[in-house]
Amino acid sequence: MDRRAFIRMLSAAGVTVGLAGPGPLAGAARATTATSATSAAAAASTPGAHQPYMHGYNAAQIKNWSPATDPLARHFRSRVPLAPRIAPFAATQANPALATGPQLMNLSYDYDNSFFTAFKYNDVYARRILRFWQYTDLYGSWHGLPVDGASPSSPEFGVVNAPNPAWTDAAHRNGAKSLGCWFWPRSGTFSDYLEKRANGSFPVADKLTEMAVYFGFDGYFINQEASLSQADAGRLMEMLTYWRRTAPAGFHLQWYDTLMVNGQLSYQNGLNSSNAPWIQNAGTPVSNSLFANYWITQARVDTSRTTALNLGLDPYEVAFHGTENEQFGFNPPYDPRLVFPEGAPAKTSWAVFGSHFVWERYLDRDNPDAQGAVFTRERQYWSGPNEDPTRTGRTEYAPRAATGQAVDADNPQNWDGVARYITERSAIGELPFVTRFNTGHGRSFFRDGQSTSSREWNNLGIQDLLPTWQFWARSAGTGAPLAVDFDYATAFDGGSSLRISGLLGPDNPTTVRLFKTHIVLNGTEKLTVRYTTGRADEESGLDVGLVFEDAPNAFAWLPAGRTTSAGWNTVTSALGAHSGRTVAAIALRASSAAARDYTLNVGELALLPGSTGSAPAAPTGFTVEAVYQAGTTAEVFLAWTFATSGVWYYDVTRDGEWLGRIYDEVYYIKELTRRGTETESVLRLEAVAPDGARGAPATVTVPWGPSTPVETNLALNRPATASGQANANEGPAKAVNGGVSGGNSDKWCTLTTTKWLEVDLGSARTLSKFVVKHAAAGGESALWNTRDFTIQTRTTANAQWSTAVTVTANTAAVTTHPVTVTTRYVRLVITKPTQNTDPAARIYEFEAWGV
Repeated sequence: MDRRAFIRMLSAAGVTVGLAGPGPLAGAARATTATSATSAAAAASTPGAHQPYMHGYNAAQIKNWSPATDPLARHFRSRVPLAPRIAPFAATQANPALATGPQLMNLSYDYDNSFFTAFKYNDVYARRILRFWQYTDLYGSWHGLPVDGASPSSPEFGVVNAPNPAWTDAAHRNGAKSLGCWFWPRSGTFSDYLEKRANGSFPVADKLTEMAVYFGFDGYFINQEASLSQADAGRLMEMLTYWRRTAPAGFHLQWYDTLMVNGQLSYQNGLNSSNAPWIQNAGTPVSNSLFANYWITQARVDTSRTTALNLGLDPYEVAFHGTENEQFGFNPPYDPRLVFPEGAPAKTSWAVFGSHFVWERYLDRDNPDAQGAVFTRERQYWSGPNEDPTRTGRTEYAPRAATGQAVDADNPQNWDGVARYITERSAIGELPFVTRFNTGHGRSFFRDGQSTSSREWNNLGIQDLLPTWQFWARSAGTGAPLAVDFDYATAFDGGSSLRISGLLGPDNPTTVRLFKTHIVLNGTEKLTVRYTTGRADEESGLDVGLVFEDAPNAFAWLPAGRTTSAGWNTVTSALGAHSGRTVAAIALRASSAAARDYTLNVGELALLPGSTGSAPAAPTGFTVEAVYQAGTTAEVFLAWTFATSGVWYYDVTRDGEWLGRIYDEVYYIKELTRRGTETESVLRLEAVAPDGARGAPATVTVPWGPSTPVETNLALNRPATASGQANANEGPAKAVNGGVSGGNSDKWCTLTTTKWLEVDLGSARTLSKFVVKHAAAGGESALWNTRDFTIQTRTTANAQWSTAVTVTANTAAVTTHPVTVTTRYVRLVITKPTQNTDPAARIYEFEAWGV
């Protein structure tokens, strides 16, 4: 279920929704953003019947957890280790004067924050993708999830959810830690989480550590957002102290500014003597850091810093003052400059909640053709309103009191940009360094410069290291610099390339600084660039520039020369002349002696050691674990033996068709399509080395059985008539449009005395079941679910109706009714429309499934 639809359902039932889902509000009400009709239609991607999705955990599930008993746990592991970041080097920073100590906690959701479709990867391009890991030190997963086996119509939510492993992979590749989330209140008894064994250990803490190690993440964000008894608060303090003491090195527990030590809920909006014991209690470490609530004042910021120092702690390590963007967008009511005073050192570190708003608040966010606007908003958030980390700064912001309402939230001129306060970080400190500028989603997939799949896709786990500066472009003349962006229409490998384009001439040779690095050369290294201008035998105008630590204000340029192909060109330069020097930054330059329209796509940039290792061996243990065939398509589960070193990723293909990429030992293919009458499909698995070298493939065969008809919803978008409709927006067509998430008007509603809805299937069809989605399925009150109804059928327009289904005393939001009937016309007749005296019938979907 889509998260927005579920929140509407909860709200209709009188349940408030806080930071991680159902629960009290944290300081101020949250905003819900509506989606346009275009977005809702474009967002549609039918989940696979067996597609693995993530779930949350309650106390019993945590205590009894093991990988062997957790359904599909193998499919939700992050296998990318946490990369070390290079030491700061001010001379190549976007702002050399900006101090490097303050950290950033980025608490946000992943692709779309859906509940029953929380996938590691999927077949949709238009999803929220983070392309700015260089400013994040801690990524917190903001994604409450139902427990395994929960009912979609009335789910139980887990207290704990792991972060999406694809996002952990991307975070780790960039040197950022990834945290799971603990949220209370939920259903159940809180003391169940605080069980203490006779030996002094806490089973929940032990298991949560075990889960983090298995799933590959680095700790937890703890949002204890409801009052507790004093006894439970004391036991929670004891458990956190034990957890901190027994957790592995590098493990991070971040406490949200909620409870007092006596268990009472009281947001302090900073670190002070009242909440400091949750960080350090009588000299004993408890949590690693505090995420302070959002009501920033100068006094509170100063107190946070003083409190940390008085405890003997580094304010940049333990105090993270919060800014809320989810509700307020670019215009939060409390000024981050209170934490980061202009011209003076930062007081504490910073936490941002809801950086996903750049996608979430954009009404056409699900439209693939509208993603350029989303990407612009993302650059404005991270790099500032000018989309350039060297030119940050707001022009229109005015601090104001929080009213709970967003004001001018989509105007980036209210926002300084994260890069104004937080220095860019980099994990590019060793060879090989290879990037194809693959952002982790695409409208198609490319390998070796050729499109090998026309399917949309997303998988942040295979995102490349992206430019440190997005984008730092300068003209050396009087003209404006060329435009820089990612291009999803062409790529060398993955879903995107880097495009530099515009009118280029002698007045605007353009330098684009891309990557911050710390790579010591021994003289044997080489640099490779793959690019295309779309034309053969012409001056490319391209140079690759290296900046060295011993001369940080100069470039050593490596020319690409003339193109040899209208397709992809490869140029390799030896770096022997720079032996002993340290590469501190990598840039590109485009120049032309004559004015011309210019487009350059860079598909790969690689800095490689002089001697490369051998290509990976063919994977072992490659097997088909399960096949679920439906007609001419099949879901396929694959597994193999994971190589712990020497592999960058694995590619799954069939006769040149790309099927998937992963750094793991398992892969799920959502839809393998049968070709003609073939009896089996041969799949290949290739391991690819960190320098891009492909190894020999392993193969398996997927057998095809007889092609049986696939059941579908035969009522979908068929002509529908009804006894009446309550208003013009709630006609019978709304009950057969295939969706329930378009708002409270996405239904057929009538107040007529006799209430019926009829659908013409077009011809006689064999049906196996009816599905009816009532009021709560669309986010309305469960009291309005249809109580009594029948479903009738007839084969011709003049025949008598026959009753196939009779239902009384229903309370469910979604009802399923197995039948065996051949018919053309189907009719839903409602005799009691609600659980109370409300006279309106509300049907979000009337489905007839068959062949």
